[in-house]
Amino acid sequence: MEREKAAQLLSDNLKNIFAFSLSRLYDRSKAEDLTNDIVCEVLKCAHRLKNDDAFYGFMWRIAENTFKKRIRKNNFQTTAFDEDFVGTYWVTPEDEYLKAEELHLLRRELSLLSKQYRETTVAYYIAGKSCSEISADFGISTEMVKYFLFKARKILKEGIGMIREFGEKSYHPGTFRMDYWGSGDNSCYWQLFLRKLPGNILLSAYYTPVTMQELSVELGVAVVYLEDEIALLMKHDIIRKIGDKYQTNIVIFTDDYEKELAEKIKPVCQKAAEQFNEKLSEVLPTLKALDFKGNDYSQNRLKWTFANLAMVFALNLSDSIGRKRFGDYPLLSNGSYGFVFGYDNDYQNHHFHGLYGHCENSDHTAYFSAENYRILGESQFWEPVNWNESVEAMCDAILEKSPDPDSDMLIKQIRDGFIASRDGKLSAEFPVFSSDMLDGTIWPILKPLAEDVCGCMIQVCDLAAQTLRDFIPKALVEQGEQLALIHHQADVMALIVETMVERNWLAMPKGNEKPCVFGVKR
Repeated sequence: MEREKAAQLLSDNLKNIFAFSLSRLYDRSKAEDLTNDIVCEVLKCAHRLKNDDAFYGFMWRIAENTFKKRIRKNNFQTTAFDEDFVGTYWVTPEDEYLKAEELHLLRRELSLLSKQYRETTVAYYIAGKSCSEISADFGISTEMVKYFLFKARKILKEGIGMIREFGEKSYHPGTFRMDYWGSGDNSCYWQLFLRKLPGNILLSAYYTPVTMQELSVELGVAVVYLEDEIALLMKHDIIRKIGDKYQTNIVIFTDDYEKELAEKIKPVCQKAAEQFNEKLSEVLPTLKALDFKGNDYSQNRLKWTFANLAMVFALNLSDSIGRKRFGDYPLLSNGSYGFVFGYDNDYQNHHFHGLYGHCENSDHTAYFSAENYRILGESQFWEPVNWNESVEAMCDAILEKSPDPDSDMLIKQIRDGFIASRDGKLSAEFPVFSSDMLDGTIWPILKPLAEDVCGCMIQVCDLAAQTLRDFIPKALVEQGEQLALIHHQADVMALIVETMVERNWLAMPKGNEKPCVFGVKR
């Protein structure tokens, strides 16, 4: 073979040769030296090769011989001959190294075996149990135990000969953040994603179904630990099994998708904000003149309140249209109805820090709504710690009840400025309306504004659904259309409010004001 052709083929396979070297030496610097030695040896001997088609076998044979030569050279020691020695074989340094290498590869492949193969193999070869004992332990037939052992040996033999490289997520985990839209206590989902591993499983299995072994290599985590995580995700319908593979079963709004959509919808929302501000300014004096707790607040604070109230009305209208179009929300594993979904970034494109649209007490005598527009800042955010206790405390303040001294959440919300306690009575530090006033007076006044915003929401969400098709797996397209409406209708609320702030139609609240919280007495 000509030297130039050999050099070109070596150049094309340089990554594979380096991977071979790294899998043998586990040291990047040493692997680079070995790769260089292999390349030199192949080039030096290439002229001897008569058949060009045999190059790859020739190259790997030289690679293996060069590796062995290096081991012998590095581990050579002079050993005194034992005259009492009888035999024809003794262990060389090379043999010791290769034995350790084989043991490492065996352990690597054992970590990739699925549960039934791994447990029977460990029980038979490591615990020393018989096939009948394993049969009794695992409740399977002896023949099935033998089949598992036979199959495991075959898988291990094939795997030991493979060059495996851990995926990027084994050392550089991706960012996954969960979101939820629906009713009821969703803490089980938030708890699930407090760790990096579940989110990175979803990211790895999003576009293409993957086997447990492929996940293991990509994430650098043994199958024995992945199995529990996968089982938990499947319990909550967040991942699904397709044959022997797994695929993410929730929509992930990617950073690329959200940035592309933002360019399309921002001008639409800015135009809607102009019309919204004009109409709100016209009706604000009428709304301020109504008899409700908080009508003595400043002009700016009340404008925030009624702007937000119109947004909530629009959200309800849009949600009603969505339910007619797509049907009710699906039943979730926690018994509530809604959606679990996610993002591949750290909420970087978010406009909200949570929306709490209808938080009602247990006896249905009061409720409140809190919209945490991110533009406001953390001091204005309402965040429940213990959901039921937090809601009851807020509603007690709306109803001006006596304070419960045993309520930790009441103390927290007094400290955060949402509730005050005066003369033995609680007081809400935000506007409170009667349900009759809200439904019979405020709604008719704000209805035209809400309908305009709802129209903008539907326009934006249809555009979002079309855009999202290019960024999610086909199996999730139907779910994606409904989620596009759910997710981006709230974005319209925020973008309109943000535009009003940017153009000085709304001033940022002062001090500890809570401009986007309102309560209702029934």
